[in-house]
Formats: sequence, structure tokens, C-alpha cells
Amino acid sequence: MRVFFRVINSILLTAALLAAGFCAYYVYSYMTFPADRYHAEISATEAETERLRGETVAAREETEQRLDFLRADIRNNGAEAVALADSIDEMKAAQAEKDVKLQEAQEEAALLRDMPGAVENARRQYGLKIRELEDKILSGESEVRICYWTLDDGPTFITKDFLDALDEMGEHVHVTFFTANGANESKDEEEMLRREMMSGHSVQNHTFSHDYWEGGQVYISLDSFREQVEKQDEWLYQVTGFHPGIFRFPGGAAWGGDLLPGAKDLLREMGYEWADWNCNLYDAGQELPTAALEEYRAITQASEEKIAVILGHDWNMQTLIAMKGAIPVLQEKGYVFLPLFPESAMMGFNATR
Repeated sequence: MRVFFRVINSILLTAALLAAGFCAYYVYSYMTFPADRYHAEISATEAETERLRGETVAAREETEQRLDFLRADIRNNGAEAVALADSIDEMKAAQAEKDVKLQEAQEEAALLRDMPGAVENARRQYGLKIRELEDKILSGESEVRICYWTLDDGPTFITKDFLDALDEMGEHVHVTFFTANGANESKDEEEMLRREMMSGHSVQNHTFSHDYWEGGQVYISLDSFREQVEKQDEWLYQVTGFHPGIFRFPGGAAWGGDLLPGAKDLLREMGYEWADWNCNLYDAGQELPTAALEEYRAITQASEEKIAVILGHDWNMQTLIAMKGAIPVLQEKGYVFLPLFPESAMMGFNATR
């Protein structure tokens, strides 16, 4: 029976990774440039289609006129009939070429219009496949282990270093970035966001300002909270063409979510899930730990969880060093590193350490 479950687990995991690759392909094809560029490309393609359609109609009308003339000339046994017949053959060949170009332009325009739906469908299929695996893990039917390593507050001036390190670990290591526009200063924020998506990582919402101390913008009222979530959502969409589906409360749901009654319900009304963590590197306090301590915390805490959600921050260089050491160790323990998705069993889960 255990052998049977191992086979099923392998099939599920393989299918999940294939789904992740399929999703990443569409992300690379569509979600890696700003929304305004996407809509501009659709407009340009549709304008080119209309131009080709106009040329095609005009060419057909000219052909019909010449055919009418040719028929009349043939009836009169005119000498121009042969020459006209040759020119009409040339026109028909040109017309066929225009028809092909018009068909290609129409297909490209249709593909662009349908791309958002294709991307969302691919992402959802991936989410459902991984959720199926999660359910088996949590019920004890699977020996596979999942680690969702999350990084809050970026992009920052060292996010590039995190992405470089993740690239070196291989194409099957993915993390989740909970981003906040105003949390850190970085000249390359938009470039980093697009690179995160192109690399197959998950890019999610951590409010626009991240200002929550002493009645800051995030938790001062439900209206202010909504504005902070919507502003970050719109910024991410304009930069990447992607609307996030997961939210992380600054300070965590066990604190921030309870600080503002109704915030969790409001998020659901806005179409969001929210995610906390069950493993904490404690890398954002006043006394920052060493990389060795963070690595120890990541390995020991994650090893206690069938599905681990690790909290770290991509402005902390010690976290980067710890991540490089901890991920290979956890992989040897059977953990796979996947991006979080809204269908996950870890959504709305208050288990913060």
C-alpha cells in the first residue's frame, strides 16, 4: 500500500510541476510587461487587422471591376483580353497573400484578447492540482512535503541577489514575494517585480505603504485599509499585468487582522485570500539574528510541518545567506519549494509562531 501511495504521490507531484511550468510559460508570455503595453499591443494588432481588411476589400473590388471589363472585352473580341487575364492572375496571387496576412492578424488579435483568460485558467489549474496534493499530505496519504518560503516588504535593493540565488538553485525552487510599494526604497522595483514573475515566483499584496504603527494608514479604518490594498493591487497590475489574489497583513493576521475588525471579511469581498506563516525567521526585529541562527530556525521549524510557510524579508542580507543554506537541507528532507496560490489549504490559516 505504501508503494502505491508513493506512485500516486509521484504522479501528482509530476503533474503539479508540469502545471507550474505551463503556468510559468503563460506568465512569461503575457504577464511580464505592464498592462498599458499589453492593451497598446492589442490596439496596434487590431488596427493592423483593420488596415489589412480594408486593403483586402479594396483589392477584391478592383479585381471585380477588371473582371467585368475583361468579360465585356472578350465579348467584343478585344486585343486587351489576354493582357488583362495575365494581370488578373497576378492580382489573384496578391489577393491570396493578403488573405493569408489578414487571417494571421485576426488570429493574433484573438490570441491577445484571450490571453488573460488563458493565464488565469492555467494558474487555477495549477492551484487545484497542488491543492489536491496538499490534501493528501495533510491527511497522511502522501509523504511529500511542501515548503512555501515567503519574503515580505520588497522589492528592495538586494532583491536581485535573492533572485540570483534562487536561479542558481534550479528551476524547481520558487518562493512568494509579498510586496509593498512604500516599505523600502529601490530604483529597480518595477524591473524586479517583472523578473520575479518571469522566474515563476508568486508576487502578492502586502499593502501599498506598509505603514501601520501608531494608527498608520493601513489600520486606521476599513476605508483606509481598502485603499491600501487597492493601491498596491493597481500598482502590481500596471507593472506586471497581473492582479494578485493573496494578501498578507503587515504584522500578521493574528495582530493586524484582529486590530481592525472586519478587515478579513472585507478582503474576501475584494476577492482576496490571506496568508500567515507557521515558521518565523524573526529577521525583522530590533535585534536581527545571524544567518546561522536564521538557517537553524528555518530547518528546525519547517521540519515540524508537513506544509511549511516560512516568513522572511528580502531586505535582510542574513536571510539571503540563511536561505542558501536551508533550502538544500530541506530538499534532502523531502520538501519541494512552490509558490503560494489562492486555492492553498494554507489560506486563512492563523498559525503564526
